[in-house]
Amino acid sequence: MKTNKINWQAFSYTWAHKIAFLKVEKQLLGRISVRGIVHDMDKLLWWYPLGYLLGKDAKWVQNHHRNWARHHPHNSIVKKYDDYVEMIIDWECARFTKPDKPLNAYQTLYKFYPELEDNILPILEKLKLAHQ
Repeated sequence: MKTNKINWQAFSYTWAHKIAFLKVEKQLLGRISVRGIVHDMDKLLWWYPLGYLLGKDAKWVQNHHRNWARHHPHNSIVKKYDDYVEMIIDWECARFTKPDKPLNAYQTLYKFYPELEDNILPILEKLKLAHQ
């Protein structure tokens, strides 16, 4: 889809999510990590500008981000412990800024990714998020 407009609404949506991610990370881990700082920065610094230059929409940006970001289960990148932690924080904070994603991390796991239970549930328990 050719738009050739900067999608400031989508950019702002991602920025608000990033700030929420940092707050939730600090609350859960007691610190802000390098991963937290760079979380979703590829969308803000790379995919949105590239999408603008190519005339692509926010859905294109989202798809490319999900294909390349380690913290998304939608790709075939082999996950490590820290990827799962980032994934959980991502899920947990989404409900604070994304009206279309009202579930917490525990609910997200069982509604969308039950196949990840063996990897995710122990981390949810450790973070005291293993609840409904």
